[in-house]
Amino acid sequence: MKLDLAIAGQGAVTPAGIGLDALREGKAVPVQIEASGRPGPTWPVLRVDLKAPAFARWHREPRLRRASPITFFLVEAAAQALSEATPQERAETGIIVAFSAGCLAYSRRFYEQIVKQGQRAASPALFPETVFNSPVSHVATVLGLNGAAYALVGDESAWVSALITASVWLKEGRVRQVLVLGAEEFDPLVLAAYRSARWLRRKGFLTSEGAAGVLLHAADAKSTTITDARDGYIYRTKKEAGEAAQALLATADPATPLLRTARHNWLAPLEEQLTRNRPAAPDVPYLGEAFLASAAWRTLQAVSLLGPGLPRLSLPVWGLNHQFGLLELAAAK
Repeated sequence: MKLDLAIAGQGAVTPAGIGLDALREGKAVPVQIEASGRPGPTWPVLRVDLKAPAFARWHREPRLRRASPITFFLVEAAAQALSEATPQERAETGIIVAFSAGCLAYSRRFYEQIVKQGQRAASPALFPETVFNSPVSHVATVLGLNGAAYALVGDESAWVSALITASVWLKEGRVRQVLVLGAEEFDPLVLAAYRSARWLRRKGFLTSEGAAGVLLHAADAKSTTITDARDGYIYRTKKEAGEAAQALLATADPATPLLRTARHNWLAPLEEQLTRNRPAAPDVPYLGEAFLASAAWRTLQAVSLLGPGLPRLSLPVWGLNHQFGLLELAAAK
């Protein structure tokens, strides 16, 4: 689908630090050791430092006093992307947030209380913070966004779906601009799931968390642009994954450099096999696997590579458990 979305603002929250510089530089990230249960095996994990100075103003925000970590990631990334937007522009801004697990830590706590202590232990204060729309509502209210609001749930490919939705909103004139964000938070529960899927066996695989976002409007010649998007390449088995990946890459111009994004996850061998004869973009720092946050990070990292020497770039978005997508990006002219 042709998008022609101009990137007017960017924001990132990563385990390497807060902001675009941390995302691009990817300096050594402190690795924490977390258990998948008590007792249970331990695994290296990349965590966002919620005590970082950038979060201080959000900790003082009354509306966020019970908010989940993912909400803090989102509101900080969103504020960065909106840093040059006026109050009037914010009032006409739509927001789309793509999640995979969402407010996982609070969801686990809520249901764990019920399982261990019965229905009477269900917390009416905790429950509202478990739903996917809750962080979206917090971000929109705190930052004064009065346009359309939407939450999407899926694997990494939901990031492509979110960008396509933003394009539709702009073409229909529903909003002046759209803020698209992807985010995930860590809870030890995910390690049990990743262990069952055998993802943790891959050398270099790191579970991560964080957020990133882009502020988008209709394309212009002065802005970096997301020109095209493809999604819907669905798979259920490894064989179908290979077929879907091959079909997806066949739609991309073989002369356009491609940014390899699988790196240390289970799709890395497949990506290597299918892209070895294509021109490759320079590698970008690896910040772990955080589903929608990873997809958003890689998009901003791809944007940072564009310039006179690399005017166009293909960015595969490998969904780890459902479908694949692809973005085409072009540098400002």
